[in-house]
Amino acid sequence: MTGIAPMRRTRRAWSARRVRRAGRIALAAVALAAAGLLAACSPGANSVDATGGGGYGFVQQAAGQDFAAPGNRHPAPPLSGKTLDGTSLDLSSYRGKIVVINFWASWCAPCRAETPGLVQLAKDNPTVAFLGVNEKDTVSGAKAFTQDFGRSYPSIVDKLGTLAAGWPVAPGLPSTFVLDQNGRIAARFTGGVLPDDLKPALSRLQAEA
Repeated sequence: MTGIAPMRRTRRAWSARRVRRAGRIALAAVALAAAGLLAACSPGANSVDATGGGGYGFVQQAAGQDFAAPGNRHPAPPLSGKTLDGTSLDLSSYRGKIVVINFWASWCAPCRAETPGLVQLAKDNPTVAFLGVNEKDTVSGAKAFTQDFGRSYPSIVDKLGTLAAGWPVAPGLPSTFVLDQNGRIAARFTGGVLPDDLKPALSRLQAEA
């Protein structure tokens, strides 16, 4: 019997270590999943400018957040096409307004995570124009996404992912840009964006008017 008791204690200690190790692994997985909600997911698209260079004059404000002072801004590249409801839309029609442009897809988890905040921000800022660009998606999937999240502002369909050409889009979705009232790129956000990230940029641009 003297040999059995130590063996049982050894088994119990080994089992306890396994439980603790499994718990640590589970906690680490949860932390990684939470961190990944607003990270970028890749559509396999080409990146135009992942660093903020290319003459756009961005100054990094925080991780994934860039802002350009008025004297360093450049006109936004052309952007036009059919929206999800089949109407034609040209970015130039928003000239004179601050514009938030969000490149997204229904299959992109960070896009799903950020959308409720964008929808609410659009409701809270009726003088700001919001525009989506739906990348490499199916129309049915994009429409279902829009309906599920109550996304009332329009989205241009970019089935081949070619409309991002010329834009300083990071290698992955989502990417969000803020244009000033003169149609120039004033801010860029790579990965999922929160309302608290966008609000300071909108306030700065509203103060410039």
